[in-house]
Amino acid sequence: MHLPRLRHVAFAAFVAAGMICLLALASRVVVPKNNQVEFGQADAPAFGVLGEPRDSIDVLFLGDSEAYCSFSPLQLWGEQGITSYVAATSAQRLPYTRSILLKALQNQRPRVVVLETNCLFRKTPTGFAAIRTLSDIFPVFEYHSRWKSLRPEDFTSTPRATWTDPNKGYRLRTSVNAASAERSRTYMEPKGETATIPALNRWYLDDIARICRENGAQLVLVSTPSVKNWSLSRHACAEQVAAELDVSYIDFNMGSEHVDIDWERDTFDKGDHLNLYGAQKTTSAMGVLLRQTFHVPSHAGDDAYQSWDDNYARYQKDVKKASWPDE
Repeated sequence: MHLPRLRHVAFAAFVAAGMICLLALASRVVVPKNNQVEFGQADAPAFGVLGEPRDSIDVLFLGDSEAYCSFSPLQLWGEQGITSYVAATSAQRLPYTRSILLKALQNQRPRVVVLETNCLFRKTPTGFAAIRTLSDIFPVFEYHSRWKSLRPEDFTSTPRATWTDPNKGYRLRTSVNAASAERSRTYMEPKGETATIPALNRWYLDDIARICRENGAQLVLVSTPSVKNWSLSRHACAEQVAAELDVSYIDFNMGSEHVDIDWERDTFDKGDHLNLYGAQKTTSAMGVLLRQTFHVPSHAGDDAYQSWDDNYARYQKDVKKASWPDE
């Protein structure tokens, strides 16, 4: 190689190394120093799992708002003695699902990872996937706007996680807005449609399955009740993909695992998401499967999990305060 060309290569390498160092330094400063909203943490309820005691969560729920409206970890605890957390976010795309899973695995070793299937069909722009990858390596790409609220400790402290969501990621909603009678009767009927998972989503799903296997967790695909988001064609697609990945698939919309949702009462937004009453039914069904089919252990009565009893007592009071029509 000629000397001038060597100089160009050396200069380019020097510039690249400098950029990497600057990105790493900036990331260290702007990354939230605790997993709370007031520290700038994005999607704090989902990342509350980082504040749970190490290796204390046996079931990790992932996905979008369908997940955090359908599964109540404290109800699971009260009924089955199962420790779980819902690390779900609104409109979650699979690159972010993968990021959250990897973060959670830094201090948890769940036996089961439940992925709600609605996010399988949400298209992922390649630009989003690229930014997500960069953000995982250099958090400055995600938290670049935090420079406006930097404090002295941001320059000296290291990140830690001391907070967890009181409801373990579940969003309790008690309002009622019924789905249409016609839609609730027919949404799982054959319509001649064909659902497909976008190619980039499939790549991320395959990688999520790999990560679960390598960390000793069973990946379970679960479709929660939703007249807006679910259909027979999506069921068939999810069932086929689960078979190809050799993972379990549960559809609470139909078949032997069907949950008897009252679409006049169990939804707060016309059948898109479940309210508390619908979530209670779905959580109960999930709890039975987790104990009987996936053999997740019960920690009920274990002194090491006393905080779960305390949280459950508070949660029961919150549920009792919920006012339902005609009650």
